[in-house]
Amino acid sequence: MIFDPNRCAEQINEARRRAEAVVLGLTPEQFTTQPEAGKWSVAECILHLNVTARVMQSLMQDAIAQARRDNQLGTGPFRIGAKGRLLIWIAEPPPKFRIPAPPHLRPPARIDDPVKLLPDFLKAQDEWERLIRESSGLDLSKIKVGKLFSPFRARFAAALPWMMAHQRRHLLQAENVKRQIVSAAPSSAAQSV
Repeated sequence: MIFDPNRCAEQINEARRRAEAVVLGLTPEQFTTQPEAGKWSVAECILHLNVTARVMQSLMQDAIAQARRDNQLGTGPFRIGAKGRLLIWIAEPPPKFRIPAPPHLRPPARIDDPVKLLPDFLKAQDEWERLIRESSGLDLSKIKVGKLFSPFRARFAAALPWMMAHQRRHLLQAENVKRQIVSAAPSSAAQSV
């Protein structure tokens, strides 16, 4: 499997479209309502993606800076590697099994400003695009993203496709939650988020 920056850019645009669509028409209450106890709301799905993006984007920015200092240049094509393929397969929807989010990536019990979640998600997509541009010319198969002994440490060439699969997984989750919430709601029109 080879890293394809154009495919990632398409997936970023698709994620923007899906996130906007999933939020569209939801009332603030519906946006933050869990379909059942212990299941994430649409807002929690989006917040989880925002938190994950901040963490991964910071790690990727650090990896780019280190690669530039080390002069790790390359023109590709860049292989994703076996571990990258596994991470993508695990994240790709539909979920094969449930994986609890690490505590630092879980949504908090209370979301203070849910109206900011979609704009923050859209900004994160801009940042994914910036990282693609900034990593151009580097050897994305040799650059590693993540802490040295982390089970999630992977090649830079795998990190973006993995995060795109992760976004698809949780956007699908949010879409399913929206269907459940909207079908359970009374048929009165309400003000949307």
